[in-house]
Amino acid sequence: MPPKRKPSQKSETNKQKRHKDELTVLSLEDVTSLGEQIRDASKFNNFITLLSLLQRIPSTFMEKEVTDTEKMGRHILLTLFERFEALFKEGMMVGSKKHNEKQRLVVNWLADKYKAFKSTILKMLSTDLSNETSLQLDSMEVFLNLIKLESQTLEKQFPKKTYQLFLEAILHSNIGKVLPDGSSNNFIVMDFADTFKHHWDLQFYFFDNLNEVLCSWKDDLSEKELQRIFANFVTIIRNGLQFHSEDLENENTLVVKDILPSTIYKHNKFKSHFQKCVLSLLSYPLSSSQYKLILSILHKRIIPYMSQPQSLMDFLTDAYNLQDDLIIPILSLNSLYELMKSYNLEYPDFYSKLYSLLRPELFYTRYRSRFFRLCDLFLSSTHLSANLVASFIKKLARLSLTSSASGVVIIIPFIYNLLKRHPTCMIMLHNTDDNAQVGDPFDNLETNPLNTQAIKSSLWELETLMRHYHPNIATLAKIFGEPFRKPNYNMEDFLDWSYQSLLETEKSRRYKSQAALEFETFDGVLSEKDKEGNYLLQGWNL
Repeated sequence: MPPKRKPSQKSETNKQKRHKDELTVLSLEDVTSLGEQIRDASKFNNFITLLSLLQRIPSTFMEKEVTDTEKMGRHILLTLFERFEALFKEGMMVGSKKHNEKQRLVVNWLADKYKAFKSTILKMLSTDLSNETSLQLDSMEVFLNLIKLESQTLEKQFPKKTYQLFLEAILHSNIGKVLPDGSSNNFIVMDFADTFKHHWDLQFYFFDNLNEVLCSWKDDLSEKELQRIFANFVTIIRNGLQFHSEDLENENTLVVKDILPSTIYKHNKFKSHFQKCVLSLLSYPLSSSQYKLILSILHKRIIPYMSQPQSLMDFLTDAYNLQDDLIIPILSLNSLYELMKSYNLEYPDFYSKLYSLLRPELFYTRYRSRFFRLCDLFLSSTHLSANLVASFIKKLARLSLTSSASGVVIIIPFIYNLLKRHPTCMIMLHNTDDNAQVGDPFDNLETNPLNTQAIKSSLWELETLMRHYHPNIATLAKIFGEPFRKPNYNMEDFLDWSYQSLLETEKSRRYKSQAALEFETFDGVLSEKDKEGNYLLQGWNL
């Protein structure tokens, strides 16, 4: 036999054109008629026609008017859903021992068409159609209704496999892009996140289904794909979980509660699945922005839901030890503090690392306020060494010489509170030792705060702040020249200051009386002329 010829590119083009023409010729009434005819078993072949039309919607989306394509696609989608829903209720989608061989063939054939229907919807959810379309949101809603439908008729339990296919599709979805903050602007993912946070069964089986899948993806997918999966994943969970210590049985669920097993209400089981998913996700090659995103939500959105938060110790200590990017260690402080406070994490070099974060660029980061809130908390213990506290005080005083005005506004009350809390450091302000060295013994380059010799130094930097160019700072710094009778400052009043707020304060300041000005008026800059009519500079004798 002669070999078969491959179809030419021209024939393929003609085929695509014929498919587009078919979509154009069919009207909404024709689609409705095809769906109505499926009520008759002899017209089950109409499933093939409708599925074929639905499968062509994505490829023709950009070829026709969007509104027409959306309207047609939505009508086909809902028509197929209604027909399958009716067949489920009639028992035509579930095999039975009472069925003869012909009936089993029909059930198997319908099952194949139902599987093709779900696959088409999943492809719709994961395909970027270049334009945001409500058709894809409708597809997501239909698929969630299919999950609800299967739970009531097909399996009499939560359909984990169907839900897993759905999760894999939206996590793999390349719609939208990864934002600069590391999350995703995928509108399907964001819409699902709104549904997800209100249904406990979706949350429980979300982590139950993805336990093994996330691990397998790490070996099979590229770095870019893994970062997109991470962005979609975090976008779903970052608004929090519907997880409470009591009355978990009363939370909303997507499917009927009667068919759900009691195991989904066991906290330990949920925490175990959640922890496995998170640890798998943190092993991905994340971008710098995604690193910062996960660290910013770790202490509130992840640690409380883990069965053993201590398993994050290596991840957090590695993040805290990073010196190239100042923001990452700052963001890891919240979670490290949570582990030390609640889970007895021991970190011997914690204060040395904290001291190393005191750099000039600290006062120009957006997380400056977060750092000083935590630093104030870490240095609040009266059991800390005087040498340690003195090093922090001296380092901050030294940084105030080159810091922005908004940074100095934070440093002054911060140092004042430390001196009030640790009176042994007051010697840095009132050193009465006649044999004190001339010069500053403080070693600014020493990385160990216990060896900087700061306690033997003085806070001469505060004297310079009393002559600061900004009057508010100069007035604030004069507190160090007065007796320490003022109670501790509330740091929240100073953490959010900026150049803009400082300028606004000056603009809105009210003076008790107008300043008196005395000046002599002139007709012009060059008011006098010589004999030849040339202007002379005022005050100059030429």
